[in-house]
Formats: sequence, structure tokens, C-alpha cells
Amino acid sequence: MSDLDDPVTDPVTIPNIEYWTRAMEKQVGARIDIVMGNPLLLSVYQKFGAGVFRRSSVFHGLERILRDNAVRGKCAFEIGTWNGLTAVILSQFFDEVITVDIAHNAAKHAILQHLGITNVRCVDISENAEKAMALKGIKIDFAYLDGNHAEDTESDFDLVRRCGRVLFHECWPFQSPVWELVRSLPYHQVVYSGAGLALWDKFRPGPEPLEPRNG
Repeated sequence: MSDLDDPVTDPVTIPNIEYWTRAMEKQVGARIDIVMGNPLLLSVYQKFGAGVFRRSSVFHGLERILRDNAVRGKCAFEIGTWNGLTAVILSQFFDEVITVDIAHNAAKHAILQHLGITNVRCVDISENAEKAMALKGIKIDFAYLDGNHAEDTESDFDLVRRCGRVLFHECWPFQSPVWELVRSLPYHQVVYSGAGLALWDKFRPGPEPLEPRNG
């Protein structure tokens, strides 16, 4: 093996290693800040450890985008409970949270019980039709879509769009079903977090109309 093939001495490889090291340090630091900055998440970490945070979008700026855009209300509907950490965040902004998932993780119940959260109702489902059943007769004013992005993005949005405010997870170009749907919405109604979240708010005012020019 030549010096150019050696990852220790290769001048191309070394900057890459330094870049990824800095990026990883930044990401780890941001995640620590999120957990340390929310007493509920910190309590979950202390009780259940880091494992329950795997695959959770609490690390994608969920709490921040809700606060920055003054998102609050009476009832939120979430598709994709997983371990219930996003429902924990939503419970701080809504009087009631209904969250559904085909993954029947026991951890979500233990976490909610540990925190004493009583305004979250977890509904275990086995097929898409049961999502509508969970919503039957219920008026919601917000929805968070974190389900099967590849197959269910459009049907999930059709189910909840009547509420007027929907938060999408994994709004990235490589997640084309989410990306294309969000990009089809009026641009002034969408706020992007930069971390894979996109908030559609049909009540968000549009740009001021241009005044007619005389002459």
C-alpha cells in the first residue's frame, strides 16, 4: 500500500476525517443541549437511558419550530408515536394529544407514566384505515406526520389537512414523497426548519400585494 492509500497520511482523507469529526461533535453537542434543556426529556434520559431516543425527531428541532411559530391549540394528532418522546413535546403545547402507530412499543406507556403526563392518548393500530377511526368525531387543530413517508404521505395529509396546520417530518429532497408534496403547497404557507421539519400553515398570511403603478 502506498502513502497515498494510507488514510493516516493521505492529504485528501485527513481533511475529510477532520470535517466529519467536527460535524459529529456539533451534532452530539446539539442533542445534549436538547435533552438538557427540557426537564421532561432529561428525566426520561435519567430513567430509561439513551436507547429510547433512537430514531426520535425530538433531535430535529421539534420543540423549537413549535415555539418559534407560536404553535399551540386544543388537540393535536400525531401519526408515528414510536417511543412517545415527540408526544411528550406536543403535550406541552396542546391540551390533548392523540398519537397513533403500527409499532406497539411498550416504552411509550412507561415514559408517559413516569412523567405523569395524562393528556396524551396512545392508539395502537394495525392498518391505515384505523387512523381515520381514531379521528372520528374529533376536531383537531394541528397534526404531526411521522409515519410511513414512502407510502402514506399523501393519504396521511389528506386525512388531517382540514385542521390547517400540519408539520411534516423528513422533508428532504431524498425523501421525495414528503418533499414533493410540501413543495406543491403555497410557498408562503410553509416554514422550513433546516433539520428536516416543514410546517404548513394555511392561515399564514401571504405577501403584501404590489400597489398599482400610475402611468
